[in-house]
Amino acid sequence: MNASMLESALLQTHFDVIPFGIYVMDVATYELVFVNRHFRDLLGATEGGTCHKVIYDSDTPCLHCRIPELLTPEGMPNGVTAIYDHYNERDERWAQLQEKTMGWPDGRVVKYSIAVDISELKETQNRLAEAHAELAIRNRELSAQNRILQENIELREHVERIARHDLKAPLSALVGLPQVLLDSYDLPESATAIVRLIEQAGHSMLEMLNQSLILFRLETGTYVLSPKPVDLMDLAQRTVGRLAGLPAAHGRTFQVTFAGRSPRPGEEVGYPGDALLLEPMLQNLLLNAVEASPEGGCVTLDFRMEPDRLLLAVSNAGEVPEPIRARIFEKYVTMGKRGGTGLGAYSATLAVRAHGGRIELDATVPGRTTIVVTLPRSGDVTA
Repeated sequence: MNASMLESALLQTHFDVIPFGIYVMDVATYELVFVNRHFRDLLGATEGGTCHKVIYDSDTPCLHCRIPELLTPEGMPNGVTAIYDHYNERDERWAQLQEKTMGWPDGRVVKYSIAVDISELKETQNRLAEAHAELAIRNRELSAQNRILQENIELREHVERIARHDLKAPLSALVGLPQVLLDSYDLPESATAIVRLIEQAGHSMLEMLNQSLILFRLETGTYVLSPKPVDLMDLAQRTVGRLAGLPAAHGRTFQVTFAGRSPRPGEEVGYPGDALLLEPMLQNLLLNAVEASPEGGCVTLDFRMEPDRLLLAVSNAGEVPEPIRARIFEKYVTMGKRGGTGLGAYSATLAVRAHGGRIELDATVPGRTTIVVTLPRSGDVTA
């Protein structure tokens, strides 16, 4: 017995224990000369039938037959192993076929084929391909939506710039008129107070116009931080002085402290930050606090320096309602005060985050509300 026949005898002995479909067929007649137990259980008695009829239910040899590739020009085994995937329409299953020719013990040249069912694998591959195609479509749609969104953002910014430009000219003139009235006419004290309120309102409107673009850029992540040395103590005292004249502060007081004590003359709280963000941040937090304070209440702003961070706490009498505590720093969330927009705490939050800091609500003391801002002192502040 030559080596090829010995190989076939050993293979036939072991084919029955392999849990895959295996058949052996005569390369000259396509007759099945052996079918292993797995295929016998699946197909029944098959010896004597042709492989294309029994396995694939075809009256003619299969178009995918690899026999020519596995034989020498003389019709003998060439040692080549063919491996390929094939879909069997007879049972609607996919199989990976491994085929090779060899000599059979009776002297015939045969081809053996090992068929591993890979239908589940193919189904998974198909699902992955479909998911990939769907993802590609979604990505294209998302890219188109992002492009439209960016165009809308640019259009909005352009319109806002035009609006600010058109509003600033008449508003600037309006802001200057109260001083003209005060300088030109001897107004009674009550009228002078009203004129001052008009002047303050005009300045507030101008500041709101300037801040609207900054807020928009913070929201869209396009704001470029410009950190420079800022004296927060001086900034806080000037802000408090400005807010003290507002009607909302009538009957209420402000107190600025450093580590719980009154600041010493000329004492500074230096911080490398962006004044265009820090000043309105302080103003919004202090204004919210004074508007929430009861008559006779005192709003405190306390600074504390630590080695790696700066803490500032704005505290006032009164409590934030329980239902909105978790959302107090979100956009348009307000305590229901008259004229409230829900933008003060939100814009302050954006300013704090632009400096790499965090802002938190402390409602642990009954009857009081404290907003704690933590800013890094590393000097490495990023937008």
